[in-house]
Amino acid sequence: MWEKTIRMLLMGSMFAVLLSACSSEQGRQGPPSAKMLKPISLQLQWVTQAQFAGYYVALDKGWYKEEGLDLTIKPGGPDLVPVDLVAAGASDFGTTLLADLAVAIQKGKPVISIGQIQQANGLLLVAKKNSGISGPKDFIGKKVGVWLGSWEAQFNALLAKEGIAEEKVNIVPQGWSMEPFLRGDLDVASAMIYNKYHVLLERGVKPEDLNIIDYADFGLGFPGDVLFSSLKQRKKDPDLCVGMLRASLKGWQYATKHPEEAAEFVLKYDKTGVQTLEHQLAMMKEITKLVKVPERQLGETNEVTVEQMVDLLVRYKILDTPVQPSDIYTEVFLNSFSLK
Repeated sequence: MWEKTIRMLLMGSMFAVLLSACSSEQGRQGPPSAKMLKPISLQLQWVTQAQFAGYYVALDKGWYKEEGLDLTIKPGGPDLVPVDLVAAGASDFGTTLLADLAVAIQKGKPVISIGQIQQANGLLLVAKKNSGISGPKDFIGKKVGVWLGSWEAQFNALLAKEGIAEEKVNIVPQGWSMEPFLRGDLDVASAMIYNKYHVLLERGVKPEDLNIIDYADFGLGFPGDVLFSSLKQRKKDPDLCVGMLRASLKGWQYATKHPEEAAEFVLKYDKTGVQTLEHQLAMMKEITKLVKVPERQLGETNEVTVEQMVDLLVRYKILDTPVQPSDIYTEVFLNSFSLK
């Protein structure tokens, strides 16, 4: 009897050792294997640059893989509309300006913001000082460059606010380059404070030779880029949205703390080879000001700000009727975790 008891105890000990070994081995495995990763895609609204540094940092650091995601980042451009691509199922996630997302949602696009990445406005209009153009009233009869498809809600609101009929302005679709503005083909150009404005400075234009028309000076300084997904995906796979947002914000948190390293990651993923470290560093300094706002959680959407934006867009007839903030964004995913 004692022998039987001893054998049972020995067998139990061996089983515990084996179980412990298996558990330890599983703990050492780390992130899911490539076969277990879920392929997803992120459609940007512009080319590979520091505007999207947080996503590239998270990709290179392996933080999407830690969430079980195999992310492909798709660069964009002036002819691509991320909202349309995500709504059609061609991409899983996208980036766009908050105001333009609201307009798209009223038009029936089944999308929603899951994170407000840029808390402040970075969109400007620029004119050469010697042109005599110092404000919207001077746009009449002039060639004004606007990025169409994902960028025009603020511009349209500006014209409406100033009582300028759209047909009185020669609106020109603006492409990648600032060359048309530099050579005089455009009287006014759209510019992001973190990108095209610095392109002009790098080309030898002095700040004092430019007139800046800042949307914020006209009460239209809406928050910038959001990370959004489709309503279908929000409902079908909420865990996927949580993982995507968590990894992305982790990337943005790191990028804003380590701008030099973030700029180098951007260069690493720039397949065109046209970006420079100097330009990306300048961008990162400006981007950080838009992403990190005092007393605001990274990725947080401020409901009062959204309501004010909607009120203005309705007032200036960019939106036909008010859109509920809950239809524009959700914080369910953001509230499900905390960043260390």
